[in-house]
Amino acid sequence: MKRLSPVLLALLAAVYVATVLPAWRAVTGVTHGRDYATYHYAAQEARAGGDPYDAAALSRRARAEGTRAAVHPWFYPPPALLPFEPLSSLPLSTAYRAWFFVQQACLLGALWGMWRWFGARPLLLGLLAVGFTPIPDNLKMGQANLPVLLLTVLGLWRGSGLLVGAAAMAKMSPALYLASFAAQRRWRPILVAVATAVGLSVLALPLVPLSTQVRFYTEILPGFASGHYNGLGVPISLPANHSIPDLLHQLWPGPDAHSLDPRARIVGQALSLSLLALLSWLGRAPRDPLSQANHLGAMTVLLLITPVYAYEHHLVLALLPAAAALQALWEGRLPRRWLWLVLPALFFVAWPLYWLRDAQKALPALSWWIQESKFLGLVGLGLANVVAGRR
Repeated sequence: MKRLSPVLLALLAAVYVATVLPAWRAVTGVTHGRDYATYHYAAQEARAGGDPYDAAALSRRARAEGTRAAVHPWFYPPPALLPFEPLSSLPLSTAYRAWFFVQQACLLGALWGMWRWFGARPLLLGLLAVGFTPIPDNLKMGQANLPVLLLTVLGLWRGSGLLVGAAAMAKMSPALYLASFAAQRRWRPILVAVATAVGLSVLALPLVPLSTQVRFYTEILPGFASGHYNGLGVPISLPANHSIPDLLHQLWPGPDAHSLDPRARIVGQALSLSLLALLSWLGRAPRDPLSQANHLGAMTVLLLITPVYAYEHHLVLALLPAAAALQALWEGRLPRRWLWLVLPALFFVAWPLYWLRDAQKALPALSWWIQESKFLGLVGLGLANVVAGRR
């Protein structure tokens, strides 16, 4: 097997390149920059002294450059602009292509981190890199989830409040990991994470003045709970949304396609806080790196499914619970019968959206279950990690 492993790894590397090539062709085949355009024009607007949270201003910049008629609004923490400021001086298409390679480097770094942290087998990581379709989707859309994954994996591995705090300042949800640190009475990384958030916010002041930063935390961020993502025009009930609030929105439709009913909002928040408290309590005394990774893998599933929106590109963060669950199976932390949960869960999290839609057409009686298959797959991965972390 040792002689065969390099051959298999080389084959997996070749297959990975083949799977990434369509994403690269998608990046080079358009001039509108897909989701990356929001990062690009928000950084341009901030550098010019404007408000990056003003969606109309971002759209005006896109029209002036002749790339697209409108862009999605920017709704990330102010320090999240910092890595995009150097690229914002380039034309959109050039910056979009450069970001593609930044993401590739972040993915390799995250895979290396999982190998070093909890001994994830290179073959398992290679299989995930090849078959995890959220990866090429994220690369194509130009989203920032792979840098967040890198910061998260390295930060959790090293117990670094600095890196976890940086991840939270890129996208707010990694702040949930601090609850796990608190349950384990690890106060130093919590204090360092808070100091990192403050320090990065100060560093971002030349781009985003204090008044705008205050507006983000007092006006824009609180709107996330009800589905108001600074005017994002994507409906909550989009079939590619894989979150708990989406399920509750289907049960109790809101006043419009972009707002949660108060019942859905309250029940969703109560459920999220209850699960966060439960997972933090269960993971308060990890035995070794793998049990810690299993515990934090379950936390990662929670931070994926509790925000109002959980799209395909967000699911690259599920690489951590996927790798941790597979490694637990490999080492016997989970009995072999758990293969009947973990493998179907992985399949449904990773299967391409066009397969999902074709399956709905072929099996209309199961259409809703197929629509929610990625959510169910995430829950299955979370459950496997909880059990593995306790064994």
